[in-house]
Amino acid sequence: MFRVVLLLAVSIPLTAIVARSDAGAAEPQAAVRGVLVRPGRVTPEFLAAWKAKGASAVVVPLDEVTKQRWETIAKSVERAGMTLWPWVEVARNPAMADAHPDWMAAPGGHHDDWRRRFPTAPTAKPGEVIKAWPWVPIGYAPAFDAHRERLRALLGDLPGAWSGAFLNDLQAGPSSCGCGNDQCRWALDYGTPSTAAKTPGDDAAARVVAEVVGRHPGKTIVPVWVTECETADLANAKGGTGLCGGVPCAKGDCWPRYVRNWNPLVKATGGPIALGLWPEVFRRDPAHWIETDLILFQQPPRGGTALGPERTIAVIQAWGKPEATVDAILERVNRSGWVLALDPIEQSWEPRAVPVP
Repeated sequence: MFRVVLLLAVSIPLTAIVARSDAGAAEPQAAVRGVLVRPGRVTPEFLAAWKAKGASAVVVPLDEVTKQRWETIAKSVERAGMTLWPWVEVARNPAMADAHPDWMAAPGGHHDDWRRRFPTAPTAKPGEVIKAWPWVPIGYAPAFDAHRERLRALLGDLPGAWSGAFLNDLQAGPSSCGCGNDQCRWALDYGTPSTAAKTPGDDAAARVVAEVVGRHPGKTIVPVWVTECETADLANAKGGTGLCGGVPCAKGDCWPRYVRNWNPLVKATGGPIALGLWPEVFRRDPAHWIETDLILFQQPPRGGTALGPERTIAVIQAWGKPEATVDAILERVNRSGWVLALDPIEQSWEPRAVPVP
């Protein structure tokens, strides 16, 4: 049984997350402590068991299919005395990628270090570009509008009680500079021909979140963020990870560009921002990386706005792990809110050749 004990030696209390009311004033809300699961696992027995372990929230992936079952899910969660939170995958969207391949993200063309992970990947012919299927970032103008409309449709008439929503993947696609590191999400069309117009400015994520907040007063809208490449990922780093291959951009472009998107996001929502703590997904060492990533998230380098623990929600990779391991992770990371992802959060991609319009 998970003990859900929170032991990090930090003086900031776990009592509140700052959110904006209809009038824009900050008001305290109980910290989110919950589990992320597929709809089929939301049973009275499951909810009762996790409530007894300290969870008060249930986070369920919402898409066009699960929305048809949402009223039933909402009633089950309400009867259990817990809060319900939809989780919406934004940029990673197979249906949108198949319908609009020109909107997909591209692994950067200035570097092809990503090919060491995909040795049989296609090579772009004249008039083609390699894209990272199925990632459709909001940084492209037509995708930006399509994602806004999709969020409006998904959340606009969502039945039953729900406290807020998690919006995942509001950044660019993985390996955006071509380094092969899936946390590299700062660039669009880095050294590759552009196949769609870009959304002006660096505040696309902030604008999407602000719009959803404005449409749903009283709900807590939580963007889910991923930190950038680290100096330990560089080729010459002593005892490093090698995740960035031979690309040195962690020293220059990554974090300044991250900050240009991050600072408007922090300002756009007075509430919490979630960090994707998925070590195995990002080929990290869970024994050491979780703490260092949490620090980077809350104190971004190169001019990033600090985010207090009271505004942090740690979304923790828990699928496929024994209970004792997850229990230990909770003891290490939680200083405010937490969500245990008991079912996988898909972050994979595959290179595909797409014609340049």
